[in-house]
Amino acid sequence: MFFKILAVLSLLPVLAYAQETNFVYNGFRSANLSLDGIAAVTCNGLLKLTNDTKLQKGHAFHPDPVQFKNSPNGSVYSFSTAFVFTIQPLYANLSSDGIAFVIAPQRGLPGSLASQYLGMFNETDNGNSNHVFGVELDTIQNTDFKDINDNHVGIDLNGLTSANSTQAGYYADGGEFKNLTLISGKEIQVWVDYDGT
Repeated sequence: MFFKILAVLSLLPVLAYAQETNFVYNGFRSANLSLDGIAAVTCNGLLKLTNDTKLQKGHAFHPDPVQFKNSPNGSVYSFSTAFVFTIQPLYANLSSDGIAFVIAPQRGLPGSLASQYLGMFNETDNGNSNHVFGVELDTIQNTDFKDINDNHVGIDLNGLTSANSTQAGYYADGGEFKNLTLISGKEIQVWVDYDGT
């Protein structure tokens, strides 16, 4: 990969409302996360998902399963999470592929690939009914996945062709949409809220 991703402050404070599961990470030194790939916790307590190595991925999973449904055919519980991250490109205005917040039926994403697959899927399971939900923060426009541009947020259900996507940005206090550059190297806070009702 051509950039470093550092997750800072807090990652994955998930609240699944019907189950009342809460957790907050303020630093990762003692978080007991399940890491794979090249993911590591730095001496400063930051979660570093990638490094300067090309075509590599890193995952960090909460150590215990979180139940999002009360039965196999039940509706999904409402949940909310927020996390802060930064993408540090090695070269100004040149990025690799991005980062994703993922909810999966099991810890780990076996067989997933780096680069355009964002560490979520590979060429054979992309688009299958694998029950993976993701919010991609994508920094490359990949026409195979119908990406809208090279700086967007997408909602992914079982594959990387987003069910919905929009230009990365935020709404200012007055309600005006402001563009946000994902590869700016600045800390960015993301909220993911799902209303299961």
